[in-house]
Amino acid sequence: MPVKWLVAGDLLVLFLFVLIGRHDHAMTFSLSAALETALPFALAWAVALGVLRTYRSRTVSAPGKAVLYALLTCLVAVPLGLLLRSVWLGRLPNGSFAVVAFPLIAAFMSVWRLACALIVRRIGR
Repeated sequence: MPVKWLVAGDLLVLFLFVLIGRHDHAMTFSLSAALETALPFALAWAVALGVLRTYRSRTVSAPGKAVLYALLTCLVAVPLGLLLRSVWLGRLPNGSFAVVAFPLIAAFMSVWRLACALIVRRIGR
């Protein structure tokens, strides 16, 4: 799987997390507000991808490996994203947002990266 597809899918998953959250909280759709929420997480995700090198195709070469790397990346990216968002907004995040962000992003990314592994496996045959 080309790296650009992994990164694009990761960013799409982060944006979907934001959109679903805004919808669940009955917030009106606003592209600028959604981007404001997603941007710190996207930046943090990019840092984590670089540090952990989880952008490589071999990180999705097997289903277990794909989920493991998604979770490892989340361990770095989500707290960093929360920190960047706090700095960006000049305030700490709502407690429930901070508590919910990690498991939801981790779950979404795990599903996405698992799908990547299954695609890679299928294409490789």
